[in-house]
Amino acid sequence: MKRAFVAILSIALLTAVQSPARAEPGAREWLERMSMASRSLNYTGTFVYQRQNSLEAMRIVHAMDDDGGERERLMSLTGPKREVLRDNQIVTCILGDSQSVVVNKSQPRVPFPTSFPEGVMELEKHYRFKVLGQDRVAGLDCRVVAVEPRDQYRYGRRLCVHDDSHLLLRSELTGVDGRAIEQVMFTSLEFPQAIAAEDLLPNLDGANFTWKHEPEQQPEPGDDSTDSRWKVMQVPDGFILTDHRWHKLSAYEPGVEHWVYSDGLASVSVYIEKSQKENDIYKGVSHRGALNAYGTMAAGYYVTVVGEVPRQTVEMIGNSVRIR
Repeated sequence: MKRAFVAILSIALLTAVQSPARAEPGAREWLERMSMASRSLNYTGTFVYQRQNSLEAMRIVHAMDDDGGERERLMSLTGPKREVLRDNQIVTCILGDSQSVVVNKSQPRVPFPTSFPEGVMELEKHYRFKVLGQDRVAGLDCRVVAVEPRDQYRYGRRLCVHDDSHLLLRSELTGVDGRAIEQVMFTSLEFPQAIAAEDLLPNLDGANFTWKHEPEQQPEPGDDSTDSRWKVMQVPDGFILTDHRWHKLSAYEPGVEHWVYSDGLASVSVYIEKSQKENDIYKGVSHRGALNAYGTMAAGYYVTVVGEVPRQTVEMIGNSVRIR
């Protein structure tokens, strides 16, 4: 009897060694799947965006084209009537409250689901990833993944990723203490096989609106070798220049020079504009939710740094701006 038991136990152990159970996906794999899902799925839903004492609701329609391109429509459900239409080339913002339409070159998706970078491995230099457990959002089971910063110059995130589709269902931006500063969350969500063309058309036609187009002539993104007089001397480790351009409202104005720095997840904008007054005073910090802004003067120019990063980040960058 004892020999039989030992034999059965040996066979069981041998089988376990030869046929190991499939390992549970790690945090990096969940994030990689989430990044792909946000771009490759058809979905429609309603989500809410909460920061401080403000709560907004929006409707989203996201569709994949046959050639792999994306089309998206966002509609405000609270406050002023606004719509955002996006494809791979153009973003069109229809602002009902100001009766204006702004057309820009396509930028990374905002505000939800978060467009998480595909290069997750690169982010591990500045963030730690952890799987925290299970939760439910909009009636759907999801896996909670924490993205924790390795220093004080960037925020963390808690993400809830749908078990089946891997779409991001909830995103929390977290401070140094781990508490949520902002939260975006689906309240309803569907995954239709196809999206009708009319579902991607705006309700606001903009016929009598004022239209503003981004100028076509812009410096190449990421190029800091242009004839700029300015240099940003210090940014946190991991932040690199990803965009550099000028914005002009008319041919008669000097315009605003705009720099964008990113670590792949967080981004910071630096704006430099000529002061119209002598001995002007412009210095201080302001914030709304996770968004921090810092302003200062440099050689008669306004320097404004804005980003969803901690206060010390915008102050470091703003105080380092110098004329070449």
